[in-house]
Amino acid sequence: MEASPTPAILLDTNVFVSAVQSVPRVTDSLRLIVHLLAADVRLVGNELLAEEYLRYAQLLPSPTATALAASILGTLEIIRVEERFVLACTPYFGGKKRKDCVHAATCLQRGATLVSNDHDFDAIDRAGVIRRMTIGEAVRRWLPRKR
Repeated sequence: MEASPTPAILLDTNVFVSAVQSVPRVTDSLRLIVHLLAADVRLVGNELLAEEYLRYAQLLPSPTATALAASILGTLEIIRVEERFVLACTPYFGGKKRKDCVHAATCLQRGATLVSNDHDFDAIDRAGVIRRMTIGEAVRRWLPRKR
């Protein structure tokens, strides 16, 4: 029996921002990130995503934001996104939102699930080009139930 492949997940920066902007309160977003960092999943991204994490860690200065960004970036598998995947995703972004298009292309190239509340991903998700979950869906799917 062959083991199923380790799931690949791209955490959009809005998951990170929602996790750290209300520190010291522990949000479901923060619990989700901490759980995924410890779980048997691959966090994937690209250079643009890594730069966004660094920028937000500086904009939202707190020990939690810094530690969380460092943990994510320390495990993040940086993908060199092939142009053909970017081209396949471009029609769903209307020529705008290049970063979001590259994030979607990363998911398409790696078969990763995108976790994001950003409505800019609605069209590509509806078309079934990539798999996308909202933060709430990801929390319900992956976080252990509170007893």
